[in-house]
Amino acid sequence: MDFDEPLMEKQITESLKSFPVNVLKIYPASFSILNGLTYGLIRTSEGRRLAVMGEKESLLADPFRGEIFYGSSALKICDLSADNTEALMSLFPYTRPTSVLKYRCTLGTGDRLGVATPGHIRAVRKFKALPVLAQQSVRENTQTGRDYRGVIRDAAWAVFQEDYRRGYGADGDHLKSLPEVQTALDAGVTMVTLDLSEKLNPEAFHAPADWVESKFRDEIDEEESKVLLHLFLGKEFHLRSPQGECRIQYSEEEVKRNALLYHKAIDFTEEVYELIRSRSGHPSIDFEVSIDETPFPTSPGNHLFFIIELNHRGIRIDSLAPRFIGEFQKGIDYRGDLGAFREQFSQHMVISQYYGHKISVHSGSDKFSVFPDVGRLAKDGVHVKTAGTSWLEGIRLVAFKDPFLFREMHRVALSSFKEASKLYHVTTDLRRIPDIETLQDQGLPALLDQADPRQLFHITYGFLLNAKDGDGKSLFRDRFYQTLAHHEEDYWSLLERHIERHLVSLGVEEGEE
Repeated sequence: MDFDEPLMEKQITESLKSFPVNVLKIYPASFSILNGLTYGLIRTSEGRRLAVMGEKESLLADPFRGEIFYGSSALKICDLSADNTEALMSLFPYTRPTSVLKYRCTLGTGDRLGVATPGHIRAVRKFKALPVLAQQSVRENTQTGRDYRGVIRDAAWAVFQEDYRRGYGADGDHLKSLPEVQTALDAGVTMVTLDLSEKLNPEAFHAPADWVESKFRDEIDEEESKVLLHLFLGKEFHLRSPQGECRIQYSEEEVKRNALLYHKAIDFTEEVYELIRSRSGHPSIDFEVSIDETPFPTSPGNHLFFIIELNHRGIRIDSLAPRFIGEFQKGIDYRGDLGAFREQFSQHMVISQYYGHKISVHSGSDKFSVFPDVGRLAKDGVHVKTAGTSWLEGIRLVAFKDPFLFREMHRVALSSFKEASKLYHVTTDLRRIPDIETLQDQGLPALLDQADPRQLFHITYGFLLNAKDGDGKSLFRDRFYQTLAHHEEDYWSLLERHIERHLVSLGVEEGEE
């Protein structure tokens, strides 16, 4: 039973006044009545807490753990611990992540900080799309000091706070080893994104023909060679879909190049697929494969070869992330020939629609120039991943609310850029970044609208969050999170507008299915 919205905040506030708890804020959308008890989120001086109100006997039997206060009725204040998160997911099943990729349009929002998800929800709930709210890579977790259980926990409480009941996913993003996949599955992810970049052999893409012949004989056994040549040689693949058609033929050399490029990756994909299938009793897992972090674009011929090989082995994937033509750099718009992108993307869509998997657009943050084509050509389904928006809009908020802190962080970002750029492919030119010592405070937020300052902050997030002073104390982390917490509604509004712009640009319909 939900509260009457107009009376909700007043009723809750009055009820809480009778207890010796310093309530700084309530989150009205989270409050509901279940089994005679009232549940909802509040903010105290210690941070967000779950409040449970009702009769003493019912409160004692309640599964949440916390401190109980007595008045005319009883109140239990509970932290957002792992145990209480499990209780939350049991009592309120909509807070547990689920499989979502079969939904037509899905958006990975990547709450890098653990406090951004309410803003993401407020945007996505306006559209016919489902979010993957818990989406982090091992690299991101390492730099932010989080783990997959914590990422899912933060998402679950945000879903409860916003009373979002349409379903959301949890993605173990860019996993590169069986132990990483196992850890993510154990934590409760409902989506595995397998990053094959370390299993590919890019040399096969450009090596001389005699090298290809020699390497093929060395690495591909006779039986597999016969199968490959039988599957691909002397055939024309003519595929049709609502978005068009494509025709692909392979020469013997092209078959061998593709085999050398992908065979180890396909072997590894099969291992992970079997691991996922072996988890009896585990909920449905969305399985995505990423071949986007390579030094060359994924051609339609590469895509088709890869998916036919997977299908031949009985491996079914839900989505594939190719490397598109042009530049999909972090946090900025597409760089490249839009016509060439459009033509190649349409071919990828024909293949994906024919074989029944989605195309996944990685590094999808801010690719506004290609979104109209992506949305138009992918009407039957697309997954778009954004990752750094929560962090970058947090930096924008700091620029608005605490210019002194922003200037401090900017200086350290500049000094950390060279090291940070080893982790990400960017073409940032520090010479194009304005000298902020000459900028007035009111001009600082606009830096986040420029490609070079935006990329500077995007890739240095780990260095800024982990920066320490001479005594080993955090330079920025605590102040940064305090600023976000103090101005959380402003922060969520920035995120809501930014994510909404993505969905509008993609042409996603407003409303719910």
